[in-house]
Amino acid sequence: MDYIDPKELKIHPANVEIYEGREDPFFEESIEKHGILEPLVVNSKNVILSGARRWKIALKLGMKTVPYRVEDPEDEVQAVIEYNRYRQKTPRELYNEAQILERKMRQKASEKLAAGGILAHMPEEERRELSANLPKAHTRELVAEQLQNMGAKVSPRQLDKIRYVFDREDREEVRSVAEKLNQGMISVQQAYEQVKRIENPQPVEPQTFKCRACLQEYEEPVQPVNLTLCPECEMDFQIWKAERDAFK
Repeated sequence: MDYIDPKELKIHPANVEIYEGREDPFFEESIEKHGILEPLVVNSKNVILSGARRWKIALKLGMKTVPYRVEDPEDEVQAVIEYNRYRQKTPRELYNEAQILERKMRQKASEKLAAGGILAHMPEEERRELSANLPKAHTRELVAEQLQNMGAKVSPRQLDKIRYVFDREDREEVRSVAEKLNQGMISVQQAYEQVKRIENPQPVEPQTFKCRACLQEYEEPVQPVNLTLCPECEMDFQIWKAERDAFK
């Protein structure tokens, strides 16, 4: 096992794009006490493929060296996700992984079509448009299956609901729901249902009230002052009470 100054390493862009910079005080305490037991995995350009959290803690603790080994996988983004298979992932991190894998899968599908001669004479812009319109349902199912094979504990149906929430996060009302989901305050199903109601608000049926004095019905917002009288009859009643009290 070789050792390197952590200041000579840098984090992979995919790690920054996918995973949130959550602190783990227990993990930090363990490293401070026992050191880094599992070596970091870096490519030949000193870019970290596995061990970004260990690296950050090493910098924070002022460690002079960290253990590492070198690997140069064909697909570094895939490797970053693979190396994080045992990480406890938030819904947002699962969403980010799915977005990247889907993008890569659709790109490969487009290249395969082009290599087969189907798109050989098509302008690049039209090829990109066709790639973007490849059947999404099938691609997303494959992505969910791929994530499961890489250790993610999420079903295709759950992943679709997570997508539904985070795809609409540009809306302020949805953003707060997405944040609650990511923090574990609500379940995937609850977040999905809340966003569906935001996207498709159901008309509220007006509530009707029947006055026990005049027998007329009123709808909101003209609610009765109490549960038995409409506003007009309530006013008549109050006038009658005032007159009665005046002559006592």
